[in-house]
Amino acid sequence: MVSGPPKAVLFDVGMTLVHADGEFLVTELSAEGITGLPIELATAAMVTSFPARHLPLPRGRDYVDKTGLTLAALLDIPQAEACRALRRVFARPDLFRLLDPDAIPALTALRHAGVRLGVISNSDGGLDEELDSYGLLGFFEMVLDSHDIGTEKPDPKIFEIGLERMGLDGSDCWYVGDNLINDIIGAKAANFAETVMYDRFRIYGHIPGTLHIDALSQLTPLVLEGTSVAAGRP
Repeated sequence: MVSGPPKAVLFDVGMTLVHADGEFLVTELSAEGITGLPIELATAAMVTSFPARHLPLPRGRDYVDKTGLTLAALLDIPQAEACRALRRVFARPDLFRLLDPDAIPALTALRHAGVRLGVISNSDGGLDEELDSYGLLGFFEMVLDSHDIGTEKPDPKIFEIGLERMGLDGSDCWYVGDNLINDIIGAKAANFAETVMYDRFRIYGHIPGTLHIDALSQLTPLVLEGTSVAAGRP
């Protein structure tokens, strides 16, 4: 890794710039007879359970059930109820409906500082429209939707395509995301100079080799300082 501000910062979207509404999960769990869960706890558990979709086990389970089983363990609730509730939550087209309160200020500050911005995100083909609906699309010179190229993060190929479209090398760029597998490991495999784990619920503080923030307002100073993990930033 090299010190110095990056030429560009690329972002994930879901759970980074726009968040899933944990109220949906609380409502659906209540319908299964599981009541009294605070929204913040339910949301933190849901976010933590998302990487389980990549697990090869248990066999015969789709990504929703794999996530649901992890969710059940994290919240200490029955598995069948957790999986049913989460399946209904994932079916909602408006699940990701909460714009991060610091997204626009952070993106504005980076643009004003001359940092180029892009998006590489797993999505369903509607990423441009989603970003536009939140007033975010105009910040980015490049938006790469996994649906449009037929491969998803953490495959390094999607990161490499995004870099190529911006005419940049990974050594020129940082990547910001919330998911350890899709975002941090994927971007590292594509040789990004630095990765930033957006860890709203302070779950991954023990993970080495990446910068950690728990609010997007913390991102701009890190970028402008350009201090990498290798150079001593914790």
